[in-house]
Amino acid sequence: MTLLPRLSDLLKRQEGWLECQVSGYRETGAGGQLQSWLRLRVTGRLGLECQRCLGEMDFDCAIDSRLLLVPEGAAWPEDELESEDYDALPASRALSLLTLVEEEVLLALPIVPRHPMECLVPDEAGLVEKGNRASPFAALASLKKH
Repeated sequence: MTLLPRLSDLLKRQEGWLECQVSGYRETGAGGQLQSWLRLRVTGRLGLECQRCLGEMDFDCAIDSRLLLVPEGAAWPEDELESEDYDALPASRALSLLTLVEEEVLLALPIVPRHPMECLVPDEAGLVEKGNRASPFAALASLKKH
C-alpha cells in the first residue's frame, strides 16, 4: 500500500488488497452538451484498528462511483450537491488516478472503525497486564489535602 501513503497510515496491517476498475465515457447532458464521465469501481479488504478494543478488524471495501468531469471555466452543475447519483470534480490533465482512488477509499472508510458485534475492551483482550491496573483516580489522590 505504499502507493497510497495516506491510506497506508490508517491501516493496522499493510497486507490488505484493492482491485480497481476505471472507465471513461461521454454522454449528452440535460442542456444538450457533451459531458465526460468516469466510472470508478473499487473492491478490496483492508485491515483497520477497532477503536473500541484496539484489535484488528477487516473492512470490506465496495465503491461504485460516477464522477462528472467539469472542464475548467465551465459552469458547475447545480444539482451536484443534492444528487446521490454522482460527484463532480474538475477535469485536468494532471488528474492522478492513484490519488483519485485513494481519496475515494478514504471517503468510504468508517469514521470510527469498530467491530460490528461487541468486542473485548483492551484489558480483557490482554492488552493491559493483569495486576498492574491502576485506578483512573489515583492521580487525584496526590492533590487531596488533609
